[in-house]
Amino acid sequence: MSGVEPVLAPGVSAIRSSDDVVLASMALKEGVDREALSRFHEDVWDLDPAIFHVTARNAFRTIDFGGIACPIERLTAKEYIYAWLNELLPDRAGRLRPLATRAALATLCRFMAFVRERTGRFDADAIDQAMLDAYLAEQNARNVQPSRVAECLRPIVQLHRLAPFLTHGGLGFVPWHGRAIFTVAGCKGRAYENVTPRIPEPVIGALVRWSLKYIDVFAADIFAARAELDALEKAYAERPKRCGSGSVAEKMVRWIERRRNAGRGVPVWTEPSRIGGLCDAISRSRRNGGDVLNIQLIALQSGLHPTNICENGEANRLLKGAVYELGLERGGMDTPITIDADSGRAWRERFDAFALIREERHLQTAAYILCSYLTGMRDSEVQAMRPGCVKRAMSADGMIERLAVQSIIYKGRGARGEIEEWVTIAPVARAVEVAERLAARHRAPHQHDGLWVVLERGTAIQRGLSHIVKQINRYREHLDAHYGSGDAPIVPLVDEQIWVFNTRQFRRTLAWYIANRPFGVVAGKIQYKHASVAMFDGYAGASASGFRQEVEQERALGQLDDIVAQYEAYRGGERLAGPAGGRIAAEMLRVETASDLPGIVADEKRVKAMLAHLARTLHVGVLNDCFFDRATALCLRSSDEGAAPRLSNCAPDRCPNSCITSRHVPAWQAAIDDADAMLKNKRLSTAQRTAIREDRHRMRRVIAPLTEPAS
Repeated sequence: MSGVEPVLAPGVSAIRSSDDVVLASMALKEGVDREALSRFHEDVWDLDPAIFHVTARNAFRTIDFGGIACPIERLTAKEYIYAWLNELLPDRAGRLRPLATRAALATLCRFMAFVRERTGRFDADAIDQAMLDAYLAEQNARNVQPSRVAECLRPIVQLHRLAPFLTHGGLGFVPWHGRAIFTVAGCKGRAYENVTPRIPEPVIGALVRWSLKYIDVFAADIFAARAELDALEKAYAERPKRCGSGSVAEKMVRWIERRRNAGRGVPVWTEPSRIGGLCDAISRSRRNGGDVLNIQLIALQSGLHPTNICENGEANRLLKGAVYELGLERGGMDTPITIDADSGRAWRERFDAFALIREERHLQTAAYILCSYLTGMRDSEVQAMRPGCVKRAMSADGMIERLAVQSIIYKGRGARGEIEEWVTIAPVARAVEVAERLAARHRAPHQHDGLWVVLERGTAIQRGLSHIVKQINRYREHLDAHYGSGDAPIVPLVDEQIWVFNTRQFRRTLAWYIANRPFGVVAGKIQYKHASVAMFDGYAGASASGFRQEVEQERALGQLDDIVAQYEAYRGGERLAGPAGGRIAAEMLRVETASDLPGIVADEKRVKAMLAHLARTLHVGVLNDCFFDRATALCLRSSDEGAAPRLSNCAPDRCPNSCITSRHVPAWQAAIDDADAMLKNKRLSTAQRTAIREDRHRMRRVIAPLTEPAS
């Protein structure tokens, strides 16, 4: 036997057989034909048989190596992905998920291109630590998050780890001497606080308020308009195909007469700039001040073909006369528009075909926002919802109907995911019903059983809303453009900037407000406190959604932020009242004194650390803040009753844990004003007047340190 190994062609693997099954180590869907699975030698691998995520985009279900021109790079990429998918190494690191292969290939190609630019070709033997440092510097120069830099560095680690499975070799040395790539990228370990921004309350309040309007008010008009247009199109398709020149004029006369009797004008498109092709060409001569006649709708309503309307001289003359006599009407469909109770006007102009499609998309977006925000579900969990996902059940005593949304959790539940339920509130159930009605019309041609489908006929089959972030921000633009003004947009500006939404913000914002602002009102009718009671019922126990844990994390962060805010106010001269006011003021004086000692740098982290013991006991309320101590709490019947205060039993003027600040004064003053109003009632008994006066005196005494000038 010769000791000389045969020389292989650049694109031929010395490790893999051309017929090796790509998904050899993967769990597969039921009914998959294993003989039809992709093989190593193919340039396009179908990974769908191993992808159980129901909302995964079609583009991520295959991986294409055909775009890699260099045969060495293409072979390296195929061996790299194959090994990461199938090989289980002694380090016990997890295999690559089929759904993540596209991102893995993209980051590998980025690194190979970097090496090729510096050495003329991709050669693993030419890579050294200096080149890796240069690649790191290039990624840092892109001004992206350190976590993203770490993802770009991952192929470097994998090229070392998977080197035995690469024909042309991987890295022969340990990159960065074994340091974790997240450390190399500059990540500071696990962040203390979620970096996803919370949506400010005025912003989310406006968004939810208008989403509720779309679901509860506007949806009926949108569905009625769709039913009208479908009926028109059906009747038009069944009309006689031929008609003489006389019948063309007769039909036009009858259509004009109907418009005249109804006091209606000739339809024009609501957005003329969008009209093109045939519709634009045949109506160009009828432009009036930028308006374009809606020949399409006129044809549907009259039963005439658009070409007959434009080419028949008598029909032309009649239509021109109708424009001068009746005027123009934007939209032109017959569906009446509901009056918006807030403005006292119709919420929009009459519909046309394009306006209807646009409003359906906004309605779907509104339903998604309510489902996402008022359940705390992740985007993947929302988009995994199916028709009939709302479950209704009565409580054990038969008094309360409980609503739950059923979907699939993927995070922490393996490739297949598991079905779970989220207990929710009525607006979500109404939003799901609307989403089901919108999807029903499009599900049959798409052969897609999901709740969230692309609302455009003729588009490729899509699983879920792949561009939902763009859709949400376009919805915000629509609200500002049609219902706001330049000086007062519907969704308020934040630091003079337009707020840019993403799906992660909804979950974090809900967790924050449930944990820290339970008395805030969403959309004027939904209270976070009520939502939290309903949803915590569903998130208790063994739920792997993780929302309850996120709420607790946000509560801890909120407590710390609140105590720091109180400390800064104290340093600014604000006084503290209530039985615990003196104790809390003394603690803050201690922190302030310690911060002023020589050699102490009182940055925000140090101040938070010194105030952490107070933050852990802080519970924000309407009439007072409770610095909870179970041993002295008056709201508990015994010292071992619970680990949290019972705010409904609070005695804010007597409990040793109660601290009152200027933020609470308006609520106390409102109660005092109510007492003054009650005393004006001449039918009160002497005993009632005495009790009210004593209560009023007690409340004035409580807030006196905050309302009277300092002595």
